Amino acid sequence: MRSWFFHPGAAMIAGVARLLWGLRAEGAEHVPRSGPFILVSNHCSNLDPPFIAWATGHQVDRVIHFMAKIEMRDWFFIGWLATQSGTFFVRRGEGDRAAQRFSLETLADGRPIAIFPEGTRSRDGRLKAFKSGAAFLAIRSGAPILPVAIAGSHRLFPDGSRWPHASRMTVRIGPPLSLGHQPTGRIDRAVLEAGTERMREAVRALLPPSQRGD
Repeated sequence: MRSWFFHPGAAMIAGVARLLWGLRAEGAEHVPRSGPFILVSNHCSNLDPPFIAWATGHQVDRVIHFMAKIEMRDWFFIGWLATQSGTFFVRRGEGDRAAQRFSLETLADGRPIAIFPEGTRSRDGRLKAFKSGAAFLAIRSGAPILPVAIAGSHRLFPDGSRWPHASRMTVRIGPPLSLGHQPTGRIDRAVLEAGTERMREAVRALLPPSQRGD
């Protein structure tokens, strides 16, 4: 998997956002400097990945492999850049075993991955319910969860606007948390649900009140 564009892409896109919209990051000291972890974040804009990549992996000179919907691979030019940035793709709603296998192999190799557990963007910025896939990967691999929240990116393209609008944005990074480790056997549904809710609460606590959802 190619990842040569991860650092220059994150630096360039976030550099523009810092200049035009005051993008800033808080909590970079929480990003692990070595070993695997699973970054989980809310998701409001297609520009969230490079903003978060800059605030996390780029700050500590690590490539983070972002999970993205498979449709993105066919987007003109952007899809190609994603393939050069360490992105891997998943078929949403189909329990993609190949993406799950890649995730576990990547974590076992000591590399971090990033997942948006809501499964889709929140158009109004309010946090949605989390799906259980990230919790499953965390428990199966034993990798820690790195909670991240991005605030303000939902205002960049309001009401389907083609051009970005001014919006102050902040990426906040919380301390890692562990959901335990069960390398084999069936993971109990209650354990998955509890881990998923714990992740969501960690992300929710990093968001401003207007974006915390229910």
